[in-house]
Amino acid sequence: MTNKEIGETAGCVWRLLDEKKGNLTFDQIKKELKKVKKEELYIAIGWLCREDKLECCVKDEKETFCLK
Repeated sequence: MTNKEIGETAGCVWRLLDEKKGNLTFDQIKKELKKVKKEELYIAIGWLCREDKLECCVKDEKETFCLK
């Protein structure tokens, strides 16, 4: 997996969260981005967190992600 592929997946995650305007769990994101492998999704979410574009929250004992 290249940095370009990771960046593209991160972009897909960002657009999905922007479109949904709410918190989504990892499983909900994975369900929406069917073609993305779990490993790629974990890396993309980490990338967005590192760039301070994503916030991880705990809601109803589940981790959710939303845009900052």
